[in-house]
Amino acid sequence: MPHPKLRLSLCLFPLLAAPVFGQTVTFSEQIAPIIYNNCTKCHRSGQVAPFTLASYEDVKRHAPTIAVVTQSGYMPPWKANASWAPFRDERRLTADQISLIQQWVAAGMPQGDPAKTPALPVFPDGWQLGTPDLILEMPTAFQVPADGPDIYRNFVLRTGLTTDKWIRAIELKPSARGAVHHVLFFSDTSGDGRKLDGKDGRPGFAGLGSVFTLGLSDPLAALLNPSLLVNALAGGLGGWVPGTTPAFLPEGIAYALPQGGDLILQTHFHPDGKAETEKTQIALYFAPRPPRDITQVQAPAFFGVRANIDIPGGKSNYMVRGSFTLPVDVDAFSISAHTHYLGRGTRLTATLPSGEVRILLSITDWDFNWQDTYIFKDLVALPANTRIDGELIYDNSDANPKNPFSPVKGVRWGENSTDEMGSLILNVVPRVPSDITALRNAVVANVIPAAPAVGSKPLFISAGVVDGASAQAGAVSPGKILALYGDRLGSAGLANTQVLFDDTPAPLLYSSAGQLTAIAPYALDGKTGTQVRVKNGTLLSDAVALPVAPAGPSVFTIDMSGRGQGAILNQDVVTVNSTAKPADKGSIVVIYATGEGQTSPAGLDGKLADGPFYPKPVQGVTVNIGGIPAEVLYYGAAPTLVAGVMQINVRVPADAPSGDVPLDVVVGTTHSQPGVTVAVK
Repeated sequence: MPHPKLRLSLCLFPLLAAPVFGQTVTFSEQIAPIIYNNCTKCHRSGQVAPFTLASYEDVKRHAPTIAVVTQSGYMPPWKANASWAPFRDERRLTADQISLIQQWVAAGMPQGDPAKTPALPVFPDGWQLGTPDLILEMPTAFQVPADGPDIYRNFVLRTGLTTDKWIRAIELKPSARGAVHHVLFFSDTSGDGRKLDGKDGRPGFAGLGSVFTLGLSDPLAALLNPSLLVNALAGGLGGWVPGTTPAFLPEGIAYALPQGGDLILQTHFHPDGKAETEKTQIALYFAPRPPRDITQVQAPAFFGVRANIDIPGGKSNYMVRGSFTLPVDVDAFSISAHTHYLGRGTRLTATLPSGEVRILLSITDWDFNWQDTYIFKDLVALPANTRIDGELIYDNSDANPKNPFSPVKGVRWGENSTDEMGSLILNVVPRVPSDITALRNAVVANVIPAAPAVGSKPLFISAGVVDGASAQAGAVSPGKILALYGDRLGSAGLANTQVLFDDTPAPLLYSSAGQLTAIAPYALDGKTGTQVRVKNGTLLSDAVALPVAPAGPSVFTIDMSGRGQGAILNQDVVTVNSTAKPADKGSIVVIYATGEGQTSPAGLDGKLADGPFYPKPVQGVTVNIGGIPAEVLYYGAAPTLVAGVMQINVRVPADAPSGDVPLDVVVGTTHSQPGVTVAVK
């Protein structure tokens, strides 16, 4: 895609961390603790993973694969990006851990001293949370074939409860551990699950979306019956994926399980090469009735039933948005997302009455195989009048390997697995217990009206606003170069297009129907959030909420990938730094970046840096090359380039490692994107 040319190419995105130089990385001392604590729980005998990682020999045999899947983020399976509110029990490797694995594989996978290898963890075979209050089991086993397509099956477990109960934890034990990919839990008081159970001659019933509408014979007609909608929205009870650590909900919070209701297990089977028999056991842990009742806030509402989901065949970036404004103060305790095969990415943001914008969940590579419920480490307080924005992107092109149709065709909202639906789901409790009625009524009222058609207005979402150097979506900062992707955004030429940040026009560098490139105004300085609109002629887009940070440095790269060789000049200020033309140790290199934040003197939107005085970031700038601090000789505006492009002149440390070594630019305490390198001789 085209990008502005400011003497240097601008864009994209990394994952690799700075290596630790000067030491030998061994399995015994560095790698075994990472593998045993993050991988072996699933990669052991009888579990879902396809091979074991319980010894040096196991890990060495699969080391190249481990290096690839950990560097890409595919493993451990954890789809949520880092966000404003941390999650409990995150299955995520740190940048340093990923880097250690890379170094170890590159060094030939040395074992080190076997005596220093930590003991293999002991994994309990019994119930990890202690004696359950109730154990349920599938009444009839389900036969999983040795091979074939993935299977989604819903199983009905009758609880036999004669009084209402409240669940503080659920623990699951599959019998066919190698074939059970994940399980979602739901309660059903309608009896519809029982009616569907076994109708096709096998235990349970098929479907991906139907569990969300149990009790609603016609989901659209049921919009006229608020009580049915309340029950449907209250049915979700979380889920299980391999690696999940069973845990109790926060104190004073529990899911309702009404008397006489059934527990529904929606199980995803992935055939593992041999015939399996599944007869799941599930343990329930009860709590006293909590002082506050749970409800769900969804955006778009009720899994997108009124969001006009109609995805044309061949469309690779179909966007859906939905919003909900909280009528009362709430505490959020968990969050999840749901789409079917075509989902590509999801994000939920909260705009507080103060104007602060918080990203509560961001998944950039959605995979329906790894649906998870993310529990916040601490309750997230959201005051009344907070606006919740849910965004989803769908890929209905033939480039999507999960697309169920070939050739591709249009897909609309529906309950079947080959239909689509979608929502971001925030589980909350009202701060004041008596506010639950007002909250639930507002949730139901938000379902009834159809989402207004976008029509011919410009359309984009927050995930489509990315850093011009790293292509990462997230917080913006004053003076940061940004690319906006969407539909009907602008035209060739800049005259009739505007990008407005809280009604302040941003300098535009490039315009087309699918992309705009702009520079965030310096008026964002001191703010914690901003509302962004695009104006194309007389047509104005809906507002998109973005968080604002004081600084967010990112380094431009030569190949516009946001990783690898940085956009750097050697000391002669003519030769481009590269593996073929590395910088001498002790020489000066010139680095180009953006996202330095406010400057002194204060930045002027769209101004070219033409001297004699060049603005400098108000926060200090430091640089590390190969993990070693480099002497910074100059940092500030890049002469003759537009405000927002920062130039940094640094001396390569005499003791820097040779080769393509990591580069880290720090503004204040904020680091640039990992994965950018500088070539050193």
